[in-house]
Amino acid sequence: MKFIIVLLLFFAAIHADDDYERRHINKELSHLDLSKEQSIEIKKIVYDFRLKLREFEIFKKEIENKKENMFLKEFFYTDEFDRLSKELDTKAREIEKNFLLKIHAVLNLKQRTKFIKHFDDWKVE
Repeated sequence: MKFIIVLLLFFAAIHADDDYERRHINKELSHLDLSKEQSIEIKKIVYDFRLKLREFEIFKKEIENKKENMFLKEFFYTDEFDRLSKELDTKAREIEKNFLLKIHAVLNLKQRTKFIKHFDDWKVE
């Protein structure tokens, strides 16, 4: 029995690294071979993006709280629920759009080709 548990833990440890690689967001961008000027510019863009994400998380929590409060009321207004959901989605798309626009302006075609391999990592959700 102990052998089976040790064996299961061993396999879990081996596959834990694989799962990390799939979930890990490659936001350091070293794979793009940036020039010094590009690197400085990208750092500013990523820093601004992370600030926007922090603000978005606060905004998202506020929207989720409003949705929860709506659900607890006597009547559930779907129009208000839709409005809040659209507001949240619009803000997320705006942050993502501005980030990608800035990144696109800095990277050349070869770098953009490499960047799109990790495109989903930069989605705002």
